[in-house]
Amino acid sequence: MAVGVVLSCGLLVAMATGGSLTGPLAGGGAMLFLLLTLNRFFLPSQYRVDQHGIAVRYPVGSRSLRWSELQRFPHDALGGYVSPRHRGGMLDTRGISLLFGGRGAEIIPRIKAGMEQGPTLSET
Repeated sequence: MAVGVVLSCGLLVAMATGGSLTGPLAGGGAMLFLLLTLNRFFLPSQYRVDQHGIAVRYPVGSRSLRWSELQRFPHDALGGYVSPRHRGGMLDTRGISLLFGGRGAEIIPRIKAGMEQGPTLSET
C-alpha cells in the first residue's frame, strides 16, 4: 500500500507539473524524495540492545539512546517506542520506533530491565 501511495504521489506531481520533460523529472524527484524520507520503512534497519542502551542504523542515518536517557516505553506484542521524553505526543520525535518481529516476549523484558538499571558505572 505504501508503494502505491509513493507511486500515486509521483504521478500526481508529474501531471500537475506538466511538460514532456519537467513532468517526469518532477514526478521522479517526488518519488525519490518520498523513498528517502521513508527509507526505514522500505529498507532493512539494524537494531542493537546492549548494556549501554539502544541503537538503530537506518540506511540513511542512525540514532542511539542510553538507558539513563529513556523515560517512556509504550509497547504491545508487535512493537514499541522508546523515548527520552516523559510525555508523548506528535512532537515526540527524539525516540526510536521498534518492531519486534515476533520476538516481543524476549525483547520487552530486556528493554524494561535496561531502563530500570539506570546509569551504567561508566556514566556515574
